[in-house]
Amino acid sequence: MKVVQVVPRLDGGGVERGAIEVAAALVAAGHEAILISQGGRLVADLERVGARHVHMSVGDKSPKVLGSLRTLKRWLDWERPDVLHPRSRLPAWLCWQIWKKAPVDRRPRFVTSVHGLHSVNRYSAVISRGERIEAVSHTAREYLENHYVVEPPDKVRVIRRGIDPNAYFSGYRPHQAWLDTWDRQWGLSQPAPTLVLPGRLTRLKGHEELFPLVRSLVGKGYDFRVAVVGGVDRNRQRYARRIQSAVRRDPILTKHIVFLGHRSDLREIMSMADIVLSLSTRPESFGRTVLEALSLGTPVVGYRHGGVGEILRDVCPEGGVDLDKPADVVAKVESFLENPPFIANHEYTLQNMCQQTIAMYQELLS
Repeated sequence: MKVVQVVPRLDGGGVERGAIEVAAALVAAGHEAILISQGGRLVADLERVGARHVHMSVGDKSPKVLGSLRTLKRWLDWERPDVLHPRSRLPAWLCWQIWKKAPVDRRPRFVTSVHGLHSVNRYSAVISRGERIEAVSHTAREYLENHYVVEPPDKVRVIRRGIDPNAYFSGYRPHQAWLDTWDRQWGLSQPAPTLVLPGRLTRLKGHEELFPLVRSLVGKGYDFRVAVVGGVDRNRQRYARRIQSAVRRDPILTKHIVFLGHRSDLREIMSMADIVLSLSTRPESFGRTVLEALSLGTPVVGYRHGGVGEILRDVCPEGGVDLDKPADVVAKVESFLENPPFIANHEYTLQNMCQQTIAMYQELLS
């Protein structure tokens, strides 16, 4: 079985990492895995697992991307994959335009994914075109079925994202050299509780919700630090500058909040955190970092909605806070600093995710 996945870029993020994980599982099972993108820092990771990367302009939302249609069509005609699986909207539009015009006996099977709760419009509707549709959570499936025509209804498969329990497990601790560097960069004379807010600097991740939380905890006499871990989205640079400037100008915020930018050691950071935060006021389709943190044994405090709400309900229900009660976030953080909550075992594993994904591909080919 030859499977081609398509993503805009391989710079980072849950979608991209999931695509690489599926590619690795395909290769391990004896299949051929190819990923098309505009490249990025994760290409080496993809090639390391034995998959092939093809560089193609499939990520720029401009008229120039239409020039990629011919290139992509020629490539697909030459490679003749069994399954074509674009994992975001723009690649899905490109693939759909080619796929629907191809002779039926020469088409690959076509799979789309619901990785995000996007604006509802004709552009986003392409996610409903797949012969199979992968929804990364029950929240994602409800979004799809509430806003688009899904025919036949049984073509949707809920395949929740998963973690590698060999990499994310309670009791994991970084190497001592990393710990020494971690402590030095804060310049602290003694340890202090650490809160972590992971995610790129976009409105979706709720960075502004962090500010009243910090002020409230300071007012209650807590000594702590907050690590904001995530790079600047290339389309959200103005927002990132505004958030960073607001922290620099405020003597309370600047003392307790540090922006660490994109990091490749988020696992290590979250393993050393006392609490990981999920403060998006908009529901997310899943919430991979929430799952990773809980798998490391680190409590999470987050709003009880969307995919994050699903994970918290299953793994750490005490961490959920109603969206209309933001003051409860402060109380929950205080409570967890004093008495960490119970974190349950779960079945959100990488093995389950990959097995279900490959089974979906094979089902289409049977």
